[in-house]
Amino acid sequence: MSVATPGPPSGLKPMSVTPPLREYIARLWQRREFAMSMAAGEFHAKNAAMSLGGWWHLLNPLLQLGIYWLIFGVLLGVDRGVVNFIGFLAAGIFIFQYSQRSITGGASSISKNLSLIRSLQFPRALLPISAVLREALTLRVALLVAATILLLTREWLTVAWLAVIPVLVLQSMFNLGGALIAARLADKVRDIENVLPFVFRLLFYASGVLFLADRYIPDLADPALEQTFRTLFIINPLYSFLSLVRHYTLLTISQDHVDLMWLSAVVWSVGLLIIGLVFFRAGEATYGRG
Repeated sequence: MSVATPGPPSGLKPMSVTPPLREYIARLWQRREFAMSMAAGEFHAKNAAMSLGGWWHLLNPLLQLGIYWLIFGVLLGVDRGVVNFIGFLAAGIFIFQYSQRSITGGASSISKNLSLIRSLQFPRALLPISAVLREALTLRVALLVAATILLLTREWLTVAWLAVIPVLVLQSMFNLGGALIAARLADKVRDIENVLPFVFRLLFYASGVLFLADRYIPDLADPALEQTFRTLFIINPLYSFLSLVRHYTLLTISQDHVDLMWLSAVVWSVGLLIIGLVFFRAGEATYGRG
């Protein structure tokens, strides 16, 4: 005679059971303040120990921009005829770094919060979400610096600047999808956190951060090769994000194939966010158990 194994009391679910996707998203929304509080706390604590305190949030992007302008604009002269090269850099470096820091921050979001994971029950996706929100707060300061530089270099404020808002929304969706994927991969293979900086270093030079691709691609003698390189740039979402921002904020820059850049940005952002959320949720019950 077999003895039935008693199940959990009515209305209760085992903690290891991952809820359906719709319920999982609802739980994330219910606990959104938790992610925002974590992001704000880490943002303010990041430079709290510095003697300059909060001023470092402003000085850091200025110093980065100055170094890149000095090396690549003045010493190496890679501007290739870009009239406002320092504005060009400002509209590219900060946009690229937003994705870089969001995704690398997402990769370490599980390992940095193991004690929290093991002591509290909450949707683990809040951790990479918090990492992206933290970098969004950092981006606010960088955008203020970039806007000031553009205005000082006579890139006048126009209605076209409003187009930057949907670009940043799409980029944030892309960043979150990438952060979710990186978080799960890094939880299984910690070396991912060490590999990502090298991946982004390669992408930095392949995304036109320091040069205007439209000024270099026509140098290729073979039309077929020229079209191949142009396509490779456009299907690179990071190139599309920063090129769109430059197109709408710099009067001295006019990008080609803007419609294809928008298509690339939308497809990558929506697709990666969906894939990232499904992929991360599939490992929900395993995080912090390594």
